[in-house]
Amino acid sequence: MPKSYGVPKTATGMMPWDDTRSLLERATSYWLVTVDADGKPHLVGQWGAWIGDRWFFEGGEDTKWARNVAREPRIAMGAERGTSAVMVEGRAERVPSVDHDTAVAITAQYGRKYGRVYKYRPKPEQWEGGGYVLTPAKVFAWDVRGFPRSVTRYRFD
Repeated sequence: MPKSYGVPKTATGMMPWDDTRSLLERATSYWLVTVDADGKPHLVGQWGAWIGDRWFFEGGEDTKWARNVAREPRIAMGAERGTSAVMVEGRAERVPSVDHDTAVAITAQYGRKYGRVYKYRPKPEQWEGGGYVLTPAKVFAWDVRGFPRSVTRYRFD
């Protein structure tokens, strides 16, 4: 960020990872950004589940965003809740299957977030048949009430 924003040089006031993870787990709407073949960004709203520090999401392989991911796996995803925001940069891929325990965790999170309002409760077997996963490289988070002190960057290996 530009120096003029006044981002502090110490960790005082930064968003703890537990708060950032909680926001990612509890968010109901995520913004997925992929890149078209001509370099133009493509933005779409998406549902998903944050499990084990990865974001699982679903959709048809023939959607524009899925075709973009197949060609260029570097993507970004954002979510917000209240006054806090999180942006995730990383690589996405379509996986042919998800292990049973992860599939159960994904569907439990989907049920909590989308089951009551949208009547959408996928079964673990659906995820055992595959889906999409974003593995983060960097995560940026902040609470606007504490900006710029709360600006935090996490790096993943």
